[in-house]
Amino acid sequence: MPIATKRKVEERKSAPIIEAEPAPQPLQEEQAAAPKVTALIFSYDSAPALRRCISALEGSFDRPAIEILVVDCGSHDESPQVDSEFAGVTILRLPRYFGRTKALNIATRTATGEFLFFLTPNVEVLPTTIPALVARLESDPEAMAVCPLLLDTAAHPVVQFYNLPIPATGLQLTPVVIDKTAEAVSVEYATFQAFMARKYFVKGINYLDERYGEYGCDAELCFQIRRASRKTLVLPQVTALFTPGSPYSDASRTIFLADRIHGTAVYFSKHYGMLTGFLFRIKEILKALVSFRWGLLSSLVSGTKIDGSQSAIL
Repeated sequence: MPIATKRKVEERKSAPIIEAEPAPQPLQEEQAAAPKVTALIFSYDSAPALRRCISALEGSFDRPAIEILVVDCGSHDESPQVDSEFAGVTILRLPRYFGRTKALNIATRTATGEFLFFLTPNVEVLPTTIPALVARLESDPEAMAVCPLLLDTAAHPVVQFYNLPIPATGLQLTPVVIDKTAEAVSVEYATFQAFMARKYFVKGINYLDERYGEYGCDAELCFQIRRASRKTLVLPQVTALFTPGSPYSDASRTIFLADRIHGTAVYFSKHYGMLTGFLFRIKEILKALVSFRWGLLSSLVSGTKIDGSQSAIL
């Protein structure tokens, strides 16, 4: 092929490549930051108190960092519809009363916060309560849980701290008096009335032990914290308001007592040996027998606990 002809063919083959301008990509929306704290409220037939509790949480100084999660245990009042009054609240509606342990586990698995703040509807936090608790956990790696000091409407401290249960005292718990002038006080056992814990620790022990029903899961968590050589702290300078009140009927006292005996027996079996837990249960069965408490006796013999299977009206 002549050189000129060959050059013309190559010129046709090497036509310039025109690169198309890339189509503009939509801007990705920034993901909202995950909440720092999940305020987890266990509620049953407590609509007025629940409204006050949520309203107080809404007034927290760090409200954008707080997820408010209510686990409603089969309420018959307007509690399951309270989320229609508060835009930033999520309610998990359980069909019946499964007991505190199972209900809190369901809610804990749903929670997205780094810290879990277990609450009852009777508690109203101050705007500074949650920020102060979070600050202590973030600054103290030895603390796995922190609690505010609850004050009643007369500004008197509420009984919320105890020594852990021991076989020698059985159902009788020893209350701990807190020095109100102290910066922080380490306690063995704090109830879930107002209790903030690191979520990773709760997950690390495979959540709350569902061998407990209504009673015992808070003592168990505190025991596990102590066994890990970590601390449950009370911050006496950090307070919240506690308004007494119970939604439960007098007729439910027997089933709650049976559940408490069951929970204590489980606790003793786990930490003091199965024989200790068995002997404690037998002792309580005999006490029910000699006092002619047939309903309690029947519940203890059958091993009844509050887990959704109970037939008693609460």
